[in-house]
Amino acid sequence: MKLLLENWREFINEVNMGFDMTKSIEYTAFVLDKTSHEKLSAMAPEGWTVKAHHMTIIRPHEMKSGRLDSRWLEFEGCFTVTRIAQNDQVMTALVNLGDLPLPMKGPTMPHVTIAINPATGGKAEMSNAFQEQDYKPIEPEPKPTIQICGKVEEVLR
Repeated sequence: MKLLLENWREFINEVNMGFDMTKSIEYTAFVLDKTSHEKLSAMAPEGWTVKAHHMTIIRPHEMKSGRLDSRWLEFEGCFTVTRIAQNDQVMTALVNLGDLPLPMKGPTMPHVTIAINPATGGKAEMSNAFQEQDYKPIEPEPKPTIQICGKVEEVLR
């Protein structure tokens, strides 16, 4: 036990005096796999820049408040996209997390930015401005949902 405590103290001192990992992490996200990226990319209007890469969990400016609990890192799974919001600058997909208590420290509504319109100055962060009433059912029916899969990752700078 004494040896364990000594080694633990040494580890803590190295962490405190060493490299601050939070400085190299840009954001934490549920990063989509290739198939999910392709599904959402197919919905992008012609001429728009496709994003469809991730669902932000901790935004870059929130990283200063700490990292995601380690039990969530490397989480792999699937979620459902239930509705889409779009204006002349950005298109985004609303994600239903089901009963998974994923601790979001970012956007108020979990979503994946599908695409931005460079011709109108669209930026990915504009998708954060959508309200719940802005989201509409997925077209065309009868496929009212899209399953997306991936894993939680800390995206490095």
